[in-house]
Amino acid sequence: MNQIESRVASARRRLIFAQFGRNLCWTLFAAILVAVIAIAVPAMRVMEVDFSLWTNAWLVGAGVVAVIAAAVHAIATAPSKQSVAAEVDRRFGLRERLSSSISMDADSRNSDFGLALVSDAEKKAAKIAVAEKFSLQPTRLGWLPISLIPVLVIVLALLEPATSTNAGGTPKIDIAEVTQVKTAATQLKKRIQQQKRKASAEGLKEAEELFEKMEADLDKISKRENMDRKEAMIALNDLKKQLEERREQLGSPDQMRRAMSQMKGLESGPADKIAKSIEKGEFGNAKDLVKQLANKMRDGKLSEEEKSQLKKQVSQMKEQLEKAVKEHEKKKQELQQKIDQARKEGRGEDAAKMQQKMNEMSQKDAQMQQMQKMAEAMSQAQQAMQQGDAGQAADAMEQMADQLGEMQQEMSELEDLQSALEDLSQSKSQMRCEGCGGAGCQQCQGGGMGGMGEGQGQGDGLGKGSGAGDRPEDEVDTNTYETQVRGKVKKGKAIIAGFADGPNRKGITQEDVKQSIEAALSKESDPSENQTLPRSEREHAQQYFDRLREGK
Repeated sequence: MNQIESRVASARRRLIFAQFGRNLCWTLFAAILVAVIAIAVPAMRVMEVDFSLWTNAWLVGAGVVAVIAAAVHAIATAPSKQSVAAEVDRRFGLRERLSSSISMDADSRNSDFGLALVSDAEKKAAKIAVAEKFSLQPTRLGWLPISLIPVLVIVLALLEPATSTNAGGTPKIDIAEVTQVKTAATQLKKRIQQQKRKASAEGLKEAEELFEKMEADLDKISKRENMDRKEAMIALNDLKKQLEERREQLGSPDQMRRAMSQMKGLESGPADKIAKSIEKGEFGNAKDLVKQLANKMRDGKLSEEEKSQLKKQVSQMKEQLEKAVKEHEKKKQELQQKIDQARKEGRGEDAAKMQQKMNEMSQKDAQMQQMQKMAEAMSQAQQAMQQGDAGQAADAMEQMADQLGEMQQEMSELEDLQSALEDLSQSKSQMRCEGCGGAGCQQCQGGGMGGMGEGQGQGDGLGKGSGAGDRPEDEVDTNTYETQVRGKVKKGKAIIAGFADGPNRKGITQEDVKQSIEAALSKESDPSENQTLPRSEREHAQQYFDRLREGK
């Protein structure tokens, strides 16, 4: 059996090596193709890598992976000894001597027939040369990976790593600039997280979702390894646009405050503090005051005089709110008519400007709806008070308190949005600051935060130095009244600037000049007049006189 097993093992090794060679042709082809693409990547986009090291790593790595993959596949698909013995019998015409000898069990092999078969198989096996039928010569498949060698050589010879330069020759991205951008973005992300937690505590769901989205975008910016200042500014501008769009959707509480501030002759009574709180934009305080007043009405703690005063105040506030809503709708209708008229007349530019103004007015529709609901609640309270139903009047006042609570929430969200916009502006300054590297300093943050002392500062503008921001206002008792002062219009004075000598002379008007020219053109031309003819007419006249002289 030694000769049989030796020849079968040799044939099996050759079959495995042949399979490995075929596998290697395919894996090398794929590895070289992937390496060529990977080597070309730094030439198409900027990458902070050593091009030589990148190239060598991909070539060596691709080759090693190709060899390992080919070997693993060849070993995993290696044929068994029985199948190899059958293949040897087939190729050398041994009529299944080797395969039969290997497949016999011990008892069969020790029998007379088995001994004779094994002896004959060993004699035949000793005479064969496995290398003759199981050669390891290269085939045409070997040209497959070789075909990519010229492509690899061209890529290595011609491609150069790309640099972050533009048409103006700007140098590649500075690592310090990228670090500064990441530092400023990380700090802004932390401030936005604080805004998100604040919005969550106040129950502002939409603001919380917006800040959460901003946090995710800032996280991407802070993790980018090659984001320069320009790209970061573009990303921050996109975030700013989102904040401004949300702020436009909320509108402004100024319309309510303006309507309340225009109330003239509001009689004194239990609702004085409520009106003042609404006028100042303190809707949360106004909500609490309305609820307190509703509880007093329900408990019967208001005197008859206070009820009468409250009834008049509620009526006045209701009328003022309804008036503000009607004026808003009237202005929108008038503006829409002007837009339609401009479009009919083809004045597209004027229509576009008016449409922009219409969009700005439409942003106040939400506030108008809230004011309308408040007016309806006041109307219900007024009717209930007239009927003497204190409970129903208190319920109506609580509905008004709910509207004020919603306005306070919108006010809080507007303040959060404004704070986020200021944080964005500060981060932009940090990204451009040359002194702090994006960490934040007095220069890029606008000076001292309080504005109360020496130097440049943001704050209330108090103390020494230059400050910025609103100055504090103290509440004082003021009153206004309407008056009309008629102007005394007199005849204007004549002022003599100088004198001109000589008689007066009538000037010549353009119409007189026109008539003189037309009269001259209508007259017959004087033959003796020295008049210059046009070139075409001069040539025609010259030909006429030449022919006349020649007698033709």
